[in-house]
Amino acid sequence: MVTPLNERPKSGPYSGLTARSAKRFLTQSFAEVGLPFAEEDALEIVLAATGLDKTGLILRGTETLDADRVETIKDHMNRRLAGEPVDHILGWREFFGRRFQISKDVLSPRADTEGLIRGALSRLKTIPSPNILDLGTGSGAIGLTLLAEKPDARLSATDVSSAALEIAKTNAKNLAVEPRINFSLGSWWRAVPKDARFDMILSNPPYITDKAMEALEGEVAAYDPELALRGGADGLEAYRIIISEAGEFMNPQAWLGLEIGYDQGPTVLNMLSDTIFTNISLEKDLGGLDRVIWAQKLA
Repeated sequence: MVTPLNERPKSGPYSGLTARSAKRFLTQSFAEVGLPFAEEDALEIVLAATGLDKTGLILRGTETLDADRVETIKDHMNRRLAGEPVDHILGWREFFGRRFQISKDVLSPRADTEGLIRGALSRLKTIPSPNILDLGTGSGAIGLTLLAEKPDARLSATDVSSAALEIAKTNAKNLAVEPRINFSLGSWWRAVPKDARFDMILSNPPYITDKAMEALEGEVAAYDPELALRGGADGLEAYRIIISEAGEFMNPQAWLGLEIGYDQGPTVLNMLSDTIFTNISLEKDLGGLDRVIWAQKLA
């Protein structure tokens, strides 16, 4: 049985805590209180505190940790046990192989959204020097990832939250893509110049219904901004706004890509029918749930 962290010496060769034993202890502690991703959370905390990667954990995971690292692990463990998500504890989230700074002002990027990135990259292959719009950019994870993947692309990114734009600007600087991006503050199309035209428009808008907001998991309700979650009575307010005006800002053959809630596919598909769009398709996430809708402007 692993000795509780608060009973270990704070330093010295007999403290006995290694990266591997810390991971085991955190995994057990998180599992005992019913945290759903106990081992994954434990691994992230230990790697961040020790500066090791997964290979380093294998090669150096039996080395005794110094007092500062032990204290960091203890602090992060206690915060996780109190309900704070790991990404908020660390201040960043991994997305499509890159690290994005996050805060209470932005929605932490999810793995499900990587499907939107893959679909975008596939469609951008035949578009030289694409001009992309990321509506409601938040942390910037969607648009900035595409800039990092497409060195010839340019991006406009909007958000109604000035605090969110500051986070996105920091991430743009960290990814060294600042010269190719323009940030604008405002709600949806109000933040976009009337004469702007794009080859691709992307958004992961808020899509949780008012009723579902009342039953959100505690961690989501406490740490994700309501502005990025609440989609109105039926969860579709933002989709109506985006779809109704998107065509005015799109070049011929341009693409519109929208992340959706798992149960919204048929409704959003219907919203796109009998419009200027063609090649309308619905794509699933890795869990097999409806997640992204694509549509192309006719001409």
